[in-house]
Amino acid sequence: MMRKLLTHPKTMKRASLLALLTTLNLGCMALPERLEGERYSAEGPPFIALQVPVRKPSPNLPMQNDLIHRVVLVGDTGVPMEQEPVLEQLGVWGNAHASKTSVLFLGDNVYPAGIEEDDVAAGEEILRKQIASTDAARVFLPGNHDWGHAGKDRLLRQQNYLDLNGVAFIPRDGCPGPVLHPLLPAASAGTRGISAIAFDIDPWYFDKEDVADCQGSATPEELAAQLGALLQANRDQWLIVASHHPLRTGGPHGGFSRGAIADFITGTVLLLFGTLQDSYEEGYREIMTPIERALAASPPVVYAAGHDHNLQVLEGGAHATLQVVSGAGSTPRVRGGYVTNIAGTLFAHGHPGFVVLDFIGHPGAEEVVLHVVETGSATPVFSMGVASHPD
Repeated sequence: MMRKLLTHPKTMKRASLLALLTTLNLGCMALPERLEGERYSAEGPPFIALQVPVRKPSPNLPMQNDLIHRVVLVGDTGVPMEQEPVLEQLGVWGNAHASKTSVLFLGDNVYPAGIEEDDVAAGEEILRKQIASTDAARVFLPGNHDWGHAGKDRLLRQQNYLDLNGVAFIPRDGCPGPVLHPLLPAASAGTRGISAIAFDIDPWYFDKEDVADCQGSATPEELAAQLGALLQANRDQWLIVASHHPLRTGGPHGGFSRGAIADFITGTVLLLFGTLQDSYEEGYREIMTPIERALAASPPVVYAAGHDHNLQVLEGGAHATLQVVSGAGSTPRVRGGYVTNIAGTLFAHGHPGFVVLDFIGHPGAEEVVLHVVETGSATPVFSMGVASHPD
């Protein structure tokens, strides 16, 4: 089923065009079922669920007493403005405790189509701005735009540039992963330790023939088995599972309307190419279902993704304590703010910014506190406790 659904676009073009013409002749566009709800854009306040125990943030933030480690989750940073407010804000939060901070760039690091062969300098300059934005440790994950909607050549150019600049890029070589990346070793200062586990589902969209060369993760089921083993083996740590693609989202990639014209265009793209990499698609679910089973067996503290250009915090359900969508890293991409609340949404806002996880030490315990940081605001617009654990 996967092979058929994700067939290369060229082999689908004739049938898809016929389907498109038929649809147009009927006077309507065959679109997926849309999410219904209020749109929470930057022009208005965010959605905050009534039952959330909102926490008043410390007035000293981004400085944080008793900080063990800070993890910044920021995605879709690949089209920065000349003076990008998100990267400027990232510098403030990343450099407040630079030696105790890791930044996870959650994919789509170079728009619109990765580092192209005939314009390498432009792509590298986009990455340079992100690297230079903070002195904290930086870890980049791939997204669908980094692949350039093609094979892995553009992705490997990005990997090479990040390698030359001493910056981590995981998973590597166009393989799905998963990859365990320690952020704070468990032995450091007697803490539990913090690790990220990263994976990428795009190889099954753009480079299916080469996935067979990725030992142990040639199929989503194999990836899920490895993910489950990593989660189980490292269950005594704080674990963040990170990918460009969310499990659930109240944004356009979850079916929320982008507006009538944009929905018409994306509906056409769906008919022509068979995928928008939206979470309701059959192929997307085929990939994610075994991954969700692995997460449910040993849930991490956070499942983090980008892909949708907004900020969301959701109940984790069986798969994590919390799910985070943080794809608001480029101001131009966030304009319109197309996001609504879905079942389990705790916070949603179509506003540029990112999400911060602060791991804080208390006598006899460690605590994880989440902050949503938006441009134009000196303090977090949303803070809540996530989890705690006795030493």
